[in-house]
Amino acid sequence: MDRPYLIAGIILVFFLSFFLFQQINLTTADIGRHIINGKLFLNTNQFDISSSALLDTNFFSLIYPDFPFINHHWGSGILVYLIFILFGFKGLSVVYGGLIILATFILFYIWKNKLSVWVSFPVVLFLLPLIAERTEVRPEGLSYFFMALVIALLHLYTTDRIQKKWLWLIPIVSLIWVNTHIYFIFVPFFVGLFMVQNFINKEFQKTKKLAIILITSLTAFLINPYGLTGVLYPFKMFQNYGYLIVENQSIPFLTNLHINNPNFLWWKIATAIFVISSIYVFWKKRKKFPIALFGITTTFAVLSFLGIRHLAPYGLVLIPNLLCYGQLIYRKPDDERESYIHLVFSVILSAIILASIFIQFNSRLPWNSHWGIGLQPGVNASADFVKTLNLSGPIFSNYDIGGYLIFHMYPKEKVFVDNRPEAYPVSFFKEVYIPMQESESVWKKELDRWNFNMIWFYRNDLTPWAQQFLISKISDSEWAPIFVDNYTIIFLRRNQKNAKIIKQYELPKDIFMVGQP
Repeated sequence: MDRPYLIAGIILVFFLSFFLFQQINLTTADIGRHIINGKLFLNTNQFDISSSALLDTNFFSLIYPDFPFINHHWGSGILVYLIFILFGFKGLSVVYGGLIILATFILFYIWKNKLSVWVSFPVVLFLLPLIAERTEVRPEGLSYFFMALVIALLHLYTTDRIQKKWLWLIPIVSLIWVNTHIYFIFVPFFVGLFMVQNFINKEFQKTKKLAIILITSLTAFLINPYGLTGVLYPFKMFQNYGYLIVENQSIPFLTNLHINNPNFLWWKIATAIFVISSIYVFWKKRKKFPIALFGITTTFAVLSFLGIRHLAPYGLVLIPNLLCYGQLIYRKPDDERESYIHLVFSVILSAIILASIFIQFNSRLPWNSHWGIGLQPGVNASADFVKTLNLSGPIFSNYDIGGYLIFHMYPKEKVFVDNRPEAYPVSFFKEVYIPMQESESVWKKELDRWNFNMIWFYRNDLTPWAQQFLISKISDSEWAPIFVDNYTIIFLRRNQKNAKIIKQYELPKDIFMVGQP
């Protein structure tokens, strides 16, 4: 790599790590469930279950163990578990952040060709907050790396920078991807767009080769435990979503709810730049217009507008698109004086972008209390408390804390609900889970049915029904609050079984403020 690009890449990685490495709030994270998923797959004899049953049986659920669902990320659970047993939560943080950093670096380096570092550096610097939108350790980190790799391979082949044999990496990636994360569906979309671009440019041999890769990748998709059903699942999974999740909501929807995300402004600026530059490049360089990159970026612009979970991949695909535009319209300086002017302008622009990032994203930078790797301090206190006292369920828990309970309590206890809407019927959320927290009569009905012995809640659940429920339980003589910290609150039911523990650990009600248990 050219030295200036190496230095620029190191600086970008340095700033990207500012955003990416946030300590894990295990009480709301999915990662605990993924770890146990992988543990079950690799230790079926220990848990007396079969691998095939793990693919469609919800062993974690107290009330819906037989509800049909597809464990579409089963492969990522195995990978996550292996990393966890070798390196712990810190290792998971490093691997997740490393995958996103590697994806960013690949796209930056591949599209640097013929473009001054003084142009490419501020472009990528501006996109870093978008790329780092998803800081929670998730299987999609692998998807971001695969996206970057597939797009890079397609571009390098189209521009004659690699031989066609390297394209066979795409079906191999497809085989892994279909078993680890739902973003695999973008492989045929990426390949198809590059096929269209080559066909329009009358590169018929390349079009034919890409068609073979497309067919082979689609065939590789079928090598998953569910066959064609697994391939089509990403298009169907949201049909059984009975619970609204922030990451799946649109920018206008969240803005109207006064949910503030600094990346909403960044999305608007980035999209304005993308639209204006697309129009300009199409007008000036129509014959060289990057059809495939434009199609990919436009798609993720729309997806990220409709669901903020797509903000990070949108930031990633903007890198090659904007750098490609830069290659088409950038004019190299004619002399040393112009080179110096370009340098000064780039430094000033980068400084402005960096200052703007520090202002707009101040709460996400290293000086916040949760910057770093591994777990947030004290996050396991409630689990340690429950285990030390050997408390038992059945447990009524809220949606957010499901993965945490699975990680700490399975197989001793099963969860009432966890953060997978697709694993529970829509009617459960609408007719049981939410009404239980809103209506005392529904609560008593379900309490008699399931005989809950413990309530274990993520106390920062800001849904109106959760806050209402917690307030009601504090004043409910049938329940005693015995534990509270910055993450969770635990109530025990007043009965003979719990009498001794309640006498020792019951918290005085005057420590709770109305609306903030």
